[in-house]
Amino acid sequence: MRVRAKVTILLALLFAALIAAQWAIQQRLMLPRFVELERDSARTDMQRVVLAVEREQQALTAQVADWGNWRELWKFMQGSNPGFVDASLTDISFRTAKIDYMAVMATDGHYLWSHGPYAASGRAQSLRLNHDDQLEIAWQRALEGGQPVSGLISTDRGVLIASSAPILDGFGHGPARGLVIMGRLLNHAELLRLGNQAQTVLDMRPWGADSAADALLQRAQGGKNERLTETDTTTRIERVFSNLSGTPLLALGINVPRTISHRGAEAVQYSTRLLGAAVCIALAALLVLLGRIVLSPLARVTEHAQRIAAADDLSARLSYHRQDELGTLANAFDNMVERLASSRRELIDRSFESGAAENASGILHNLGNAMTPLSVNISGLQQQLAAVPADDLRMALEELRSGTPDAARRADLEQFVQLAAAELAHAVQHGSEKLRSIVEQTDVMQAVLAEQRRHQRNEPVRQLMTPAELIARGLQQIAPMHRERLAVDLSPTLAAIGSLSLPCTTLAMVVQNLSQNAAESAAQAGIGRARLRFDAEQTTTPDGRPALRLVVSDDAAGIDPEQLPRLFQKGYSTKSQATNSGLGLHWCANTLHAIGGAISVHSDGAGCGARFEILIPLPAASPQIEERAA
Repeated sequence: MRVRAKVTILLALLFAALIAAQWAIQQRLMLPRFVELERDSARTDMQRVVLAVEREQQALTAQVADWGNWRELWKFMQGSNPGFVDASLTDISFRTAKIDYMAVMATDGHYLWSHGPYAASGRAQSLRLNHDDQLEIAWQRALEGGQPVSGLISTDRGVLIASSAPILDGFGHGPARGLVIMGRLLNHAELLRLGNQAQTVLDMRPWGADSAADALLQRAQGGKNERLTETDTTTRIERVFSNLSGTPLLALGINVPRTISHRGAEAVQYSTRLLGAAVCIALAALLVLLGRIVLSPLARVTEHAQRIAAADDLSARLSYHRQDELGTLANAFDNMVERLASSRRELIDRSFESGAAENASGILHNLGNAMTPLSVNISGLQQQLAAVPADDLRMALEELRSGTPDAARRADLEQFVQLAAAELAHAVQHGSEKLRSIVEQTDVMQAVLAEQRRHQRNEPVRQLMTPAELIARGLQQIAPMHRERLAVDLSPTLAAIGSLSLPCTTLAMVVQNLSQNAAESAAQAGIGRARLRFDAEQTTTPDGRPALRLVVSDDAAGIDPEQLPRLFQKGYSTKSQATNSGLGLHWCANTLHAIGGAISVHSDGAGCGARFEILIPLPAASPQIEERAA
């Protein structure tokens, strides 16, 4: 994958992670805050409802206190003002007070006068407190102690917001002669009035109308008698209202539209879209800037290096003038290529004469491999000839010979025969040219091989080198894919042998062939990594000359014993004949024989690896050098 693609993917992943993190933060932190704000708003509305009920009680308390501290009423309770009821406790006074219920009660709990709410007909109706006109304990204690009290009272016509005051002498002095009670029923009109005060819309549910909802409401909010529920469109909150004894009487509820959370969700979506657009713009800008500043110059350097590697043209230069790291890299690369070209020219000049004889042996093998394209060309020529529609032409001629009655069909066949004949002629002409070219190439290759065989008879150039360095040079010539399949093991005996006068180039190519064969054998056997061991010792040839014995062994696929006698024959290979010419080991054997050496092979069979022994004669006048100067 190219660097541009990697950078693009990396930046895209980073920005995607940024968007995901922002979305997660909004979903887990911001939206819950909006929801909580909405819930707080609903609780605030309910608190205003509670305050409105309390204000209603306070207003009734002030009103009933005025009635309770009325001297005429005091006298009536003493029995000295018998006409008080007819004169003062009338329907007009009841309407003026704007209440739904009023009662005057003696200290013994006896009702001296009471007035209920008006019906639709305009007539007063009876109203019984607690359904039996019996006061709760808190109200009875207020009656007995002459103390004011207010709260909610259950009646046979609904829940009453009531307040009471003791009956005093008009100057605020006692003892109390009884109790005055005033109240307003929590009906639809009262709910509207309370809702207006609380700036919300109230609804009421009598306690006991829905037992399941009542149970949930009592358990909700940790015993606060308040329950909050939510739907997609509204947030509902309900609160229990009880009498002074703690008995639930009703539940007031409000529905708050979920405007805040919806607006918050819209804001979050808008923010996410804006962030996505900003990320796309930033990503595009970054890619453009990176492309101009880094990626395009880097691609130019890479393409230049690939061109040099492919064409082996060391004269090309980048000439990239920049004042940054890429400019430094380009200049360093140009300087490196310049030094490499200079080193190559110097090496060619110095090693031409000494390397001519040694290169001849390697070129024999390489030219033999180079002949492989000839077979490819021949195969291509065969395919081209096979593509000629000879069978179709023969069928067309037979049909024409039989005399088809259809004139159009006959014209088509004659046209086809003409085209096929032209194509056949073209193929024959092109094939003739191909064959002439192949013959010419074969003659050239044979001439080159003959010339190289003449050079092969010359004595190879020797250099002072240790066996370990020789093996390292041979391994360097192996393709990386083959080197990765080998675990090289150098015997300690190699380090004990100093520099020797060796035909280094020739022997390095032998090591290369044997090592590459071991790697290919491991691949053929399905072995992930084969062990390749090198051993060496100084010995003598059968005629008594000093020599070096180099042993190359592996634990790869091994060789069948029946194949060992033919292993060094020309054209024979244990590998696929489609991809191997069988010249590698044959060339190794011929090359070693040409310098007076030998090579042998041993294997216990398939799966047991192989062991090659190479005998290399040493010049009698060149003693071993134990250590070379650095």
